[in-house]
Amino acid sequence: MAIHIIQDGKTRLICGLFWQSLSRPRDLRAEALTLAKKINFDLMVLRRDQATAQAGYANSKEGGQSGMISLAAAAARTIATEGAYYDGRQQPAQNWLGAFQLADGKWAYFAVRDGNFLPNGDYAGTREEVLERLHGDYGLGGWNVVIGEPELESQGFHNFNARRISELVPRKHGGRLWAPSAYALRPVARQVPWKLAAGMALASVVLGSAGYIGWRQYQLKKEEEERARAMEEMRRRIQAGQAAIEAPHPWPAKPLPEKLARACAPELALMSAGGWQLDELRCTPTQIAYAWSRGSSSVGYLLEQVPQAIVDISGAKASLAKPLSLGTSKDEALLESKGLIDTLLARLQSLGVTPKIALLPQQLPPPPPPSPPGVENKLPQPPSWKSYSLTINAGSMPPADVASILIQPGVRLEQLTYRAGEWVIEGVIYAK
Repeated sequence: MAIHIIQDGKTRLICGLFWQSLSRPRDLRAEALTLAKKINFDLMVLRRDQATAQAGYANSKEGGQSGMISLAAAAARTIATEGAYYDGRQQPAQNWLGAFQLADGKWAYFAVRDGNFLPNGDYAGTREEVLERLHGDYGLGGWNVVIGEPELESQGFHNFNARRISELVPRKHGGRLWAPSAYALRPVARQVPWKLAAGMALASVVLGSAGYIGWRQYQLKKEEEERARAMEEMRRRIQAGQAAIEAPHPWPAKPLPEKLARACAPELALMSAGGWQLDELRCTPTQIAYAWSRGSSSVGYLLEQVPQAIVDISGAKASLAKPLSLGTSKDEALLESKGLIDTLLARLQSLGVTPKIALLPQQLPPPPPPSPPGVENKLPQPPSWKSYSLTINAGSMPPADVASILIQPGVRLEQLTYRAGEWVIEGVIYAK
């Protein structure tokens, strides 16, 4: 999940933390630290609200820094303290959605279920992206209240509280943000005190200066040997009249997991169009397809709501396919397979999901046609990466929740299938 940083005076706020619930009330920090190492994060913040305990995680390599204040934690604390107005009175709210415009023009989105942030329930993006998430999660039902910008009141939420983000973040007299350290990100690893670090650095300089010359001579010799080997390899290829070319990378041609998951969110009107039962929804980067059974309804009711639906000759089944155009992603540098797979397993298992991952046979690229006389015949190399199939039985968990923790280099989704209220997510992991 991408993080977003907002500057408020001298205070920096952060959105986009990955939240996980904690279960050991007497040893929350130790549990949070252990989990951070398993799911490969180096910054975290703890939040406690009544009976709730969670850890929010971020990575410094993605822009997170120690001392940044979690906007989600600060806002949730206010809601936990003040409650919300719904069902005719002000009362505690354990299940709420929030959408707020930020000072820099972006929007923040929060989703809290049973007092806990959902794993992807702390997000910042454009207004359109946030409203898409808001309506998608709202359609799942079970929320006490929706809290957000006054302009959203006209969108028909059954319980709505008009509040701006500035009303949920405590401030001191004079308008300065009150940012308690309890909401601040802290490093997962212990840091060496600066005085000790300075002393160690000085000692390293003194003790290492004598060895540097020898080390540098060794490096120069090693570099010369590497150059010699490279030249010899080039001579060998020239003499053979052949030059190998690298196989094209398949992952840049596929959309990122979150992009596909958002595009595959079903339209509520099509889930039971015309009273027909949805048998299956199948979504790929190129199309989203619905299949229905008639049940006790009729063809007329279906076509009244979905004129483009294709009804089979029996009148008992129907389908609809809508094209998608999600574009490409980027040519990322791949990670080592063990570290990447261990991280994905830990993150998915923390959600109660056990994925199936299997190594795929290596596919050699076809040989090129013969080159004209006098032109080098370029031979394709075998792929320099490994490919793994990925299958996730996510149950009723929305694909966007799963995709938010699959944001790793080389991870791509290829198909999402919805049957009988459950999602199956399929993709490929590319790694070194």
